[in-house]
Amino acid sequence: MEYLEKKKIHERAKRIVASDLEWSNKYDMIFSEDISGLFSLDYYDPDTSYEEDIMAFMRALDDYMRTQDIIAKQIDY
Repeated sequence: MEYLEKKKIHERAKRIVASDLEWSNKYDMIFSEDISGLFSLDYYDPDTSYEEDIMAFMRALDDYMRTQDIIAKQIDY
């Protein structure tokens, strides 16, 4: 998957998290083939609540995308 596509998916995930949807709905959207299924991230999943599971994934995705941003700006372009 290319950087710009990853960035678009990351932005979509952030909009979902910031939305007024219930956490269970956010969970279903974030942990789908369209978002989490596209990334292979190693992170601690607390398995306690929808909100905590989502936030753990988002922290890992944010960290991953920070690295991708550096690669895109300093190495690829």
